[in-house]
Amino acid sequence: MKILVLSDIHANIQAFRGVMEREKEYDILCFAGDMVDYGTEPSQVIESLRSAPRALLVQGNHDLHAVNVWQEEDFRNMPVKKYKWIHYNLERMSGEQVDYLKNLPLHRYFEADGWVYLIQHQYKSGSYDVIENRSQFDRYWKEHMPKAYWDAPNRRMIFGHSHRQCIHVLGEGMEWLNPGSVSYRRPDDPDKTAHYMVIEGGAITMRQIPYDRRPLYEEALCQLKGGRMMDTEIQDFMFFFGNAVSSREELPVIGK
Repeated sequence: MKILVLSDIHANIQAFRGVMEREKEYDILCFAGDMVDYGTEPSQVIESLRSAPRALLVQGNHDLHAVNVWQEEDFRNMPVKKYKWIHYNLERMSGEQVDYLKNLPLHRYFEADGWVYLIQHQYKSGSYDVIENRSQFDRYWKEHMPKAYWDAPNRRMIFGHSHRQCIHVLGEGMEWLNPGSVSYRRPDDPDKTAHYMVIEGGAITMRQIPYDRRPLYEEALCQLKGGRMMDTEIQDFMFFFGNAVSSREELPVIGK
């Protein structure tokens, strides 16, 4: 069985399409949260994921943030330099899509090739904490899984959120893994490729592919020219999708 494991697409349809074109065939698509925010095409990403066959999807913190901003802020009339990519995203989404994000489950589980899997976006809300030992693993597993699976011999947890592709082996049959972000890296990692994982017959492969970042970079330049968006939001884009060496490089001067 082939499991395609994705996370943290963040409205980046270019990277998502690049992965899906390479991995056309799969048995299960596992998505560990954060469909929207910080990209330019939230509607396309939402519709692509919700219509994908054999997909197990969970809600990420940016998905929930989009719901909260939709409900609590006048996002269509943000003052100059208060405008963020989340407001940009919401202007391109429907109320029905926001409701879809709101109703996504926080966790899912499934069995494949002798392993039982738990999918959750993040280990602890509001932090980048990770499971450090077997006791934490066992406790979290029992809190989130049906009792019938408590003593399964081969258990894996799939997390997103950190954008750091990794596999942690805590013991025999006790693993947690993160496919990394399809969209972008943290400020200490200059890699610009799309990260994901494939699990075939229980064996995990960490994969990454380049994709066309130009449409995202060009939209960042358009927002810079428009003068409405916060500078720090554009600086993030210049690092994620351009050639800036950090997320706080000086912005280019439009017209030069």
